[in-house]
Amino acid sequence: MSGFRGRVLGWGLLGYCGLALAQPAEVPEGYRIAQQVLVGDGSVLEVLEDVRITPQLHADSWGNGLDADSFAEPEGDQPSAPLGAQARLVSDSGEVLAQKSLGYPMATVEKAPLNGLPSPAFFLTIDQTAPMGSYSGPATQVLMPEQNQLDPVLCQGEGAEKQPLVFAQTGKAAWQIVPSVGGGTESIQQVSSASSMENEEFVTTYRTFRYADGQWTVTTRQQAGYWDTESEFPEPALFP
Repeated sequence: MSGFRGRVLGWGLLGYCGLALAQPAEVPEGYRIAQQVLVGDGSVLEVLEDVRITPQLHADSWGNGLDADSFAEPEGDQPSAPLGAQARLVSDSGEVLAQKSLGYPMATVEKAPLNGLPSPAFFLTIDQTAPMGSYSGPATQVLMPEQNQLDPVLCQGEGAEKQPLVFAQTGKAAWQIVPSVGGGTESIQQVSSASSMENEEFVTTYRTFRYADGQWTVTTRQQAGYWDTESEFPEPALFP
């Protein structure tokens, strides 16, 4: 997954394929099941969205900011603002094992093409795009539902504290998966650019996320200069 423009993770590709064995769980009022993906242990990862967000509206709005004016008029007590998307993990018997609100109206989920992990990993991407500006966009979490249900995978930073493994796709940030060498787990490169708080000059940050010895770690380097997604993805030599 080396492309970094217009990333729409899994929308319309994963759908409802192979889910006939799973019993449906009740859908909350005002929502529809926008996406379902088999986990591998019989359970299903689901994304729920406002019933007024049609597949076409989702596709048109992804990464551009959702225009609530394009919604149909609300019915009854339904709020005019879009409902926040939800993710949930449903057993093959229809029991909701875990559920969480995502804070934004649109999200997608797909199987992550990462090898060598203890259990299958998935990318849960939440579209955090704001109507204006170039510092917001889809943010991708890594989930391993068989181990942690809907809790994001953690990464050991260069400090002592672990942080959720999240990748940003904005006007000034992008990421890509890098093939492994020798059969190990693929690494992930993230580039981002922002102005310095001290002198307003731009600084570009290069991060490499690697999985080894049972955990994800990140190494970082920075240099003066500007980068945005109108440019090609940076050369591998720039990443630590």
